[in-house]
Amino acid sequence: MRSSLALLLTFFLLPISVFAEEPAKVDPPKKETPQKKRKQKSPVKPADYAQWERLDPANRQFSPNGKWLIYGVTRVDEERTLRLHRLTGKKMPEVESFQYGMRPVFSNDSAWLAVTIGKSPAEAKKEPKEKLPGATTHLRNLASKETIIFKNVSAFHFSDDSRFATIEVNGKSPGKALIVRNLSHKTNTTFGNVTQHAWSDQGSHLAMVIDSPSISNSLQVFSPKTGTLRTLDSSDLEYKSLQWRKDSLDLAVMREKKHAEKEDVSHTLLAWKGVAQKKPKKLVYDHTKDKNFSAEMFLPVGKISWSEDGAALYCDLKKWEKKPKTPKPKPASEPKKEEGEKEDSEKEPKPKKEEETIEKKAPEKKPAPKKEEETKGKTLRDTLQEKSNVEVWHTKDAEIMPLQKKQASSQKNPSRKAMWWLGEESMVQLGNDLTEKVGITRKGNRAIGIDRTPHKETAMFGPRLQDVYKIDTKTGEREKILESLKYVLSTSPNGRHLLFMRNGQLWAYDLETNQDLHLSKDLDTHFSDEEDDTLAVEKRPYGQGIWLKDSSAFLMYDRYDLWLISPDGSSTTRITNGRKDRIRHRLSQANFLKDNEGLLEPDQALYLALYGDRTKKSGYGKLDAIRSKEPVEVLVWEDKMISSLTRAKNADRYLLTIESGNDSPDIYVSGPNLARRKQISKTNLFQKQYYWGQTELIDFENKNGVKLQGSLRYPANYRDGKKYPMVVYIYEKRSQGLHKYDVPSEKHPYNPAVFSAEGYFVFQPDIVYRPQEPGISALECVVPAVKQVLKTGMVDENKVGLVGHSWGAYQTAFIVTRSDLFAAGVAGAPLTNMMSMSVSVYWNSGQTNAAIFTQSQGRMDKPFWQDPENYIRNSPIHGLDNLNTPLLIAFGDKDGAVDWGQGVQMYNAARWAGKENLVMLVYPGENHSLRKEENMVDYHYRVREWFDTHVKGHEAPKWITEGKSFLERQKEKEDKKDKPQSKPEAAAKPKKEEPPKKGKAK
Repeated sequence: MRSSLALLLTFFLLPISVFAEEPAKVDPPKKETPQKKRKQKSPVKPADYAQWERLDPANRQFSPNGKWLIYGVTRVDEERTLRLHRLTGKKMPEVESFQYGMRPVFSNDSAWLAVTIGKSPAEAKKEPKEKLPGATTHLRNLASKETIIFKNVSAFHFSDDSRFATIEVNGKSPGKALIVRNLSHKTNTTFGNVTQHAWSDQGSHLAMVIDSPSISNSLQVFSPKTGTLRTLDSSDLEYKSLQWRKDSLDLAVMREKKHAEKEDVSHTLLAWKGVAQKKPKKLVYDHTKDKNFSAEMFLPVGKISWSEDGAALYCDLKKWEKKPKTPKPKPASEPKKEEGEKEDSEKEPKPKKEEETIEKKAPEKKPAPKKEEETKGKTLRDTLQEKSNVEVWHTKDAEIMPLQKKQASSQKNPSRKAMWWLGEESMVQLGNDLTEKVGITRKGNRAIGIDRTPHKETAMFGPRLQDVYKIDTKTGEREKILESLKYVLSTSPNGRHLLFMRNGQLWAYDLETNQDLHLSKDLDTHFSDEEDDTLAVEKRPYGQGIWLKDSSAFLMYDRYDLWLISPDGSSTTRITNGRKDRIRHRLSQANFLKDNEGLLEPDQALYLALYGDRTKKSGYGKLDAIRSKEPVEVLVWEDKMISSLTRAKNADRYLLTIESGNDSPDIYVSGPNLARRKQISKTNLFQKQYYWGQTELIDFENKNGVKLQGSLRYPANYRDGKKYPMVVYIYEKRSQGLHKYDVPSEKHPYNPAVFSAEGYFVFQPDIVYRPQEPGISALECVVPAVKQVLKTGMVDENKVGLVGHSWGAYQTAFIVTRSDLFAAGVAGAPLTNMMSMSVSVYWNSGQTNAAIFTQSQGRMDKPFWQDPENYIRNSPIHGLDNLNTPLLIAFGDKDGAVDWGQGVQMYNAARWAGKENLVMLVYPGENHSLRKEENMVDYHYRVREWFDTHVKGHEAPKWITEGKSFLERQKEKEDKKDKPQSKPEAAAKPKKEEPPKKGKAK
């Protein structure tokens, strides 16, 4: 819809007084200042892509006091910068930038900033023959702006009280030099041979492991405030896994304990309570002195952790592996000595020739062939020296061989969770063969064991189920409490209640009374995904449950709202009202600071992320308290994508990001009401120099009358009245990306910003599914969606292309074999034969594809021999007779998600059917998504050339019209060695001929 602005120009005539006493002064005529011509916008070309910027969320951080913000910006060409802003005054200016900066850290008092300087893109791509030195760290005093640079740094940490910092400098193995810097005094204390170090969460006590080559190893604690250094323990053995308890001065470590007859190294646990005391209490656990400790087990090196109250340590156990015995050489037969001959030790050594003194590696000896009498009467099988490496795949296998291989390293000798109650002489083993996964509750009073082994066969072709055990952490005794569950959610902070889903309903299990409680029994809502149209019986829940700190209740999501539920079932309250207007409410990350560990205070105010299901608007709202009866106060709500709300640790300073299809994402800061937001970042300001396509929401109905939507991006430099070509990108639901800002790149084959810059509309419609008809469902959504856009008159109906990857590629390949609506199709790694795909292997995980069909995207709940008609009706390969649309297929020949044999089948079938409009690209060594830069760029340009040829009607490159033989390709590679090119061939040129007209959808 267009609107014109009428400009009303009002001229005010000022009165001029002329005095007779003196002549009027006449100003000389002013030279007319020529009006500056507005700079003409230009289209975005591939050479322009490199400058486009993205915000880097991983390198974004507030100072604790909220007065400073540092954030990362990465360009398409991989150049990156950290930008530091002072958030005081009106302008909140950028005060420093750090090229290639990463991992920024503020001190807790917000006085200091440390930034690690990484490699440039060119350095990162090099294959260093020698190990590169450590990174450079910039330490900046935020008040004085003074910056100190440390080189060859492997780690940097501030003390909790912000008075000191440690700089770990690379050195000769095993230890490193550790600099302890007094930040205010600007002095350094250096320790050598440090293998591990850690600051306490309380005060500034530094624990260090010293690995000395000349004297004993030791565990030491240094207090930089007083300058005192104490040795807590020393030994000739090594110390590992240094661990402070949170907000305390309790310290734990593992000390090696070697056993000569064993291959592995075990460990002793050491713990100190209150290391700041003159004589801190030392506690030791030595499993060789524990009468109840299994002789089969040992303590491997690994992470140890404290219980919340400091009463216990958690660790892992493993089974011993016997040390391999070195076979003793057989004594050679000694010749008889003549009388009076000396023993060898008594003989005088004979002088050796110079070359005989050089040690030579003995050549590997092949096993001597067996003598004829040894092989007589035996078969070749009996006498073979090498055993066959054949694999036996048996239908009785609970897990198929590829999955067994993937799990071999973890299942050969799995870790078992254990717990040592400090002061006790015994260790409590919590995990065993019945409980392959163990989680300990926050209080440490109980553990939950998960066992999937009884359901391995079910998981091959159906849901992955699990049994649940309650484990006593004092005795290790276990009791099975729940069976055959798909979703086990969370436990209460006090360890009493366990949440789980059963048949789509929410339940809680009381671990004290052993009763299960049906919490959603009388509620008119669903806590599992209402929109999930797969055939899984148990749908994925909307959340795990977010607990209040006092365990009195938890928050649970349904499709639109938050519910406050007591775990004993005594109270259930919906605290938002989003369903009425189809606005989704979710907790913002701003509610969770590092200290509260994912829990909420009972009287806490809540920030809520809001999203309009149909409008695609978004924003944030606020509840004054969790149990407030007042409605949600909407703080910000716009027709854009508003996200990433974050709060400073110790201040009411907030940031969020705002973007749209036309506006690059930027960071804004504000107070707690999110009003009067100040823009901090200004990414891609140069975009105003280029034409850029706007986005629009399209409403349509599929063939069965279901109301759906799609995101439509206009061509850059769109002009009313002109018809344009269009590329349709499909997967499942895509309209939620309406306000996503796309950055142009030569490494992305289906980039909406690139297609828009090249003069295409880009349409991404939603798709919903019916059981047993995934392909037909896609056809019945995509064709009506495209026709709805064609009604606008903006798109040339003869110039529409279809593209998708993986599941989207399957739908693309299916649709172009059932409809002539599209001028061309591109399918990256498509399923083409539903029958063969359903019984093949998902090689990346080692599992069968059958479960994907019955429980996930395949949406086929029966095997093909029971329902052959639907498998045929929904397979692209069975529609080849009707393939009139040029189709480009691409695969990596190491694709571990969709076996590239699916592409081979479609390719060979097309040849057999006499179809000359199908081309397959094969990228050697690539998996489901391309990773090698040269392949990503190649595929990007080939997709563009395919659409330019078949949709726009440009002259086709040779690879499209004739293909390319293996020898031609080899010669081309050799010719390009000296002159590498990013494009596979010259860009397709427009031709005068009109593209062939197509028929309508069948």
